[in-house]
Amino acid sequence: MLPFEPIATRSPIERLLLSARAADVSAEIERIEALGDLTKAERASFVYTRGAFSLREGSLGPAQSDFEESAALFGELGDAEAQGFCRAEGLLAKMRKGPRQAFGEAAAALLELAETTPSDRVRVVATHYRGAALRLLGDAQGTQRTLLDALAKADVYTHERPKILSSLGTLYVVLGAYGAAEALLEHAVELQHQRGDVVGEAIACGQLGAAALGLGDLVKARTWLQRQEWLTSQVGDAFGRARALTFLADVALDLGKPDDALELASLAIDVARTTKPPLAIWLAYATRAKGRALADLRDATAEAALRDARERFTQIGNILGLALTEWDLVRLGPSDTRAAAEASAPGLTWNGPAWALASLGLSARVASLLRDHAEHAEAGEVESSGVHSAADAEEAFFAVAQAAPHLGVPREIDLVYEAPNVLGDVSNRRTAGQRNLARLGALTLAAPGLLIARAAWKGAVRTRPLPPERAACASIGGMPGAVAWAWPLSTPDADVERDVAALRSQLEGQGASNVTVTLEKQPKARIVCPPFAGEVSATLDGLE
Repeated sequence: MLPFEPIATRSPIERLLLSARAADVSAEIERIEALGDLTKAERASFVYTRGAFSLREGSLGPAQSDFEESAALFGELGDAEAQGFCRAEGLLAKMRKGPRQAFGEAAAALLELAETTPSDRVRVVATHYRGAALRLLGDAQGTQRTLLDALAKADVYTHERPKILSSLGTLYVVLGAYGAAEALLEHAVELQHQRGDVVGEAIACGQLGAAALGLGDLVKARTWLQRQEWLTSQVGDAFGRARALTFLADVALDLGKPDDALELASLAIDVARTTKPPLAIWLAYATRAKGRALADLRDATAEAALRDARERFTQIGNILGLALTEWDLVRLGPSDTRAAAEASAPGLTWNGPAWALASLGLSARVASLLRDHAEHAEAGEVESSGVHSAADAEEAFFAVAQAAPHLGVPREIDLVYEAPNVLGDVSNRRTAGQRNLARLGALTLAAPGLLIARAAWKGAVRTRPLPPERAACASIGGMPGAVAWAWPLSTPDADVERDVAALRSQLEGQGASNVTVTLEKQPKARIVCPPFAGEVSATLDGLE
């Protein structure tokens, strides 16, 4: 049976957990506990509901203890299905509590539970929660496989399906697949709303806000986050409300409203402190948002707030938060107090947080950091750190910002007036790259058979040569001092000769010397896939 069933005839606690305020749920739990005639099954069910309430409130230690106790009680009753649900929820509380070692332990235990339980519904829940554990471990592919497996098994379990959709949407937000995330999360919101699950609806709304932020739509993000904040305030969900308030503070900062951001961040800190223990992750992020707001307001206490946030992120091992906070500290510029504090340790640099964000795959964040650094360099507030000129800095920014056009568009408008020649160079280079990308895509449809030219030279050239508009080929890859272009085997010789001449001309025009070009036929070769952003060459098949 389901763990709620034994107590259902005596209390509406399951419905209250989905949509009632914390005070009302707490009062009902106290009423049940005061009953002196609970059967053993009802006692097990009560302990489970008490654990569910603790989990909702973010009190993870008590939640884990109650789930483990209820699992033991249902085990004594011989109810394997209810016991399995209790075990799964206990492992969920364990992984949320951490530390990182707990993620792997929970994933292994949930796999064992999914493989040994006699209940199909327990199997769905265990598989779902295992996917959540794998996401926390950073295994994106494993998470996706596991959650899709759970979703396929959940067709007949309508209560579980929206929760899995929400988890999948959360994964796609992390992966930057914001379109997929929005589609899944909007469906999850609708299903949770129909069911009356306010807590689940709020979670999905929060992730929709994160997806909108990834797409650069601040107004849409604020709408979803405000909905999450309202829903969580209705049920007293401290974890969800602290999260929503922190994100809303970040949105206010991006909208140029530091006063609003400071108020929202301070409220998030207060909410995060209401639980026992306090919500460490949202205390850290809200403290960072407070520090950013104070910095924008030119408040002298900004650095202290950011240092507090940095220490909190260090203690909980949150790499993203630490990188973002170090970026905030670097952009504040040098200070006497910081120099004294870090006299015996390596100082903060722009490259440190940039590399950390890049390693997490957050190219849009890196693009923002590059633009931030360029603005500080233009103002004479930092050294160039290896960037040779303002034009080089612009090109680097636009290259990294390709996956986040909402970052590049405002800068393009500025360059129309500030440096139209730089904008022209960037646009020409980007157009040539997009043209080559499109040609590689078109070549995936062509019959097998390629003519490949390999060019080599001495000396450094500023940009990798790409085929011009009037060309019958595409660049398939390259490295310093070498590049490869490819034509379909059916290309006329005259067109090949024209394109090779254009290749030589480009290289020699950029100062290359000793240019050599060799041609070879590959009758079985074909383009399988163009390179994704950051890859160095197309994927080929059939090379001899």
